[in-house]
Amino acid sequence: MLLLAILLPMIVAAQKGEKIQTVVIDAGHGGKDPGALGKSCKEKDLNLAVALKLGAYIEENMPNVKVVYTRKKDVFVELNERAAIANRNDADVFISIHCNSAGSTSVHGAETFVMGESKNEANLNVAKAENAAILLEDNAGETYDNFDPNSTEAYILFSLSQSLYQNQSLQLADKVQQQLVTKVERHDRGVQQAGFLVLWKTSMPSILVELGFLSNANEEKFLNSERGQTQMALALYRAFNEYKQAYETDNKTEQKPVATTPASSINSDVFFSVQFASRDKKVPVTDKAFKKVPEVDVYEYNGAFRYISGHFTSKAQATARQTELRNLGFSDAFVVAFVNGERATLKAAEAALKK
Repeated sequence: MLLLAILLPMIVAAQKGEKIQTVVIDAGHGGKDPGALGKSCKEKDLNLAVALKLGAYIEENMPNVKVVYTRKKDVFVELNERAAIANRNDADVFISIHCNSAGSTSVHGAETFVMGESKNEANLNVAKAENAAILLEDNAGETYDNFDPNSTEAYILFSLSQSLYQNQSLQLADKVQQQLVTKVERHDRGVQQAGFLVLWKTSMPSILVELGFLSNANEEKFLNSERGQTQMALALYRAFNEYKQAYETDNKTEQKPVATTPASSINSDVFFSVQFASRDKKVPVTDKAFKKVPEVDVYEYNGAFRYISGHFTSKAQATARQTELRNLGFSDAFVVAFVNGERATLKAAEAALKK
């Protein structure tokens, strides 16, 4: 479908170095889009206040990190453009800041989202609320191919592509939640997955933070205070700093060289492999997203670039590699087969080996 092609992220050279050098901070909503409404404040204003404080802490304490904002004032920025800003700046990390709202005034707490399939109705409703911003955009129907943010069926498409950066996004999200819970004493609503357009189109580890519920009087009061905004920004700063240090330490650690196989090696042999990622634009097999994957190769199939690991003479060997890759975070990895240089069914490959 055209929609899937539009939603697939434009891959850029993100996080290929040994250090995190650029972070994009996204203050959700803005301008004609107020976001969630409290009794005495608007989400768009709180998001911006925390975003600017977070950026200031990074700029002050990490002079070697470039901070890019999707907005620094009360203006409306399309979801498509927010992700594009991160991609154009070759960002290493994308942090989108939001506040939540619920029908019940007793609901409270902070939660951090990464791109993924909504596992429950609550997560789906959060994604619908945030994605509804496209209804305020000019030419949204053309930009998003008539994607309906209120249609549950539309979100099924979000499960059709694997994220190269989901594991890293989860690591950052975990650190954010730890800081919000242990340092700011927020109720822990956990790390969640949902189909956010602003995260889907970014090409680097990306998270969306819901700082709290403006429908809850106590949380609204806290988030609308200088003290609350400062504490939230400091928590995000500490989490980013921890993630940065862990990432850079990991890259300094001596890694076993990744054995890569040129695409031309897919020849007339009958063999099995494990597909672990699929992109509409080609990413080098040396990309940092694949750094722990052995024997990375890429082939083009049905208009997309498919990334595989291994060159096995039996399905059992490939299945063992599949388990290895799933343990590395590629949860959707699966066994594929090739016969005479062409993608084939597993049954056809097994039959060819018996000849």
